[in-house]
Amino acid sequence: MKRFTALAGALVALVVLANWLAANFTVPVGFGYRAPGGVFCIGAVLVLRDWMQQLRGLRWTMPLVYLAGLLSWLIGDLAGWTDVQKIAVASVVAFTVSETLEAVVFTPLRRRSLSAGVALSGTVGAAVDSALFLWIAFGSLSYFTGQFIGKTEMIALGTCLTLARRGLLPAPALEPA
Repeated sequence: MKRFTALAGALVALVVLANWLAANFTVPVGFGYRAPGGVFCIGAVLVLRDWMQQLRGLRWTMPLVYLAGLLSWLIGDLAGWTDVQKIAVASVVAFTVSETLEAVVFTPLRRRSLSAGVALSGTVGAAVDSALFLWIAFGSLSYFTGQFIGKTEMIALGTCLTLARRGLLPAPALEPA
């Protein structure tokens, strides 16, 4: 339970941070591309959600997506950051769709290979999340390639960590989706 709580806190904090960064900055992601500032945070979140599902199941992880979006919106409202509010709404919509698709991919794969599940579901989630988020938040897909590269870099790192630290995410007691 302690691991799940720590991962849940990290997920919510990373989403809030990502939304603020996306509203205020762009960052280089390599290969000459740039993306909204929260791209690396969200790439990490895509991996964290899989790890959390492995530990506790979907019914514990999906509500955190809404909590993180709501917190981002509330913080933006209290601070007067209207851009963050728009980003938070885009984040919740994109996350809801992409995380649902990611769970559909991850759930059957995690029993065969946790690492492959993290890699493949994260890639699907990164593509869908990037497209929806950019379209809703900015009305453009001009940063899509940069978003996808940045998230994929974090998914690759998360996949390597999953391979290296199997003890962190025990396989027993898998719950149904």
